[in-house]
Amino acid sequence: MLPLAVATSIDAFAVGVGFAAMEANIVVAALLIGCTTYLSAIGVKVGAVFGDKYRAVSERIGGLVLILIGLKTLIQSFL
Repeated sequence: MLPLAVATSIDAFAVGVGFAAMEANIVVAALLIGCTTYLSAIGVKVGAVFGDKYRAVSERIGGLVLILIGLKTLIQSFL
């Protein structure tokens, strides 16, 4: 967990320096990042609720999609 925390801190520092170099409006950037994070959190919660409710169906559909992608790739490699 410590390496991940260090990497995140370095990334945040780099973004801050980049915003300062571009003379970006930090309030707008912070609001955009906050809204994106909030929407991502909502997506995780909705995904957890639907995942519990439709687990078997979504696993079958996901497997079918992967098989179809593999078949498409296989067919395209012969053409």
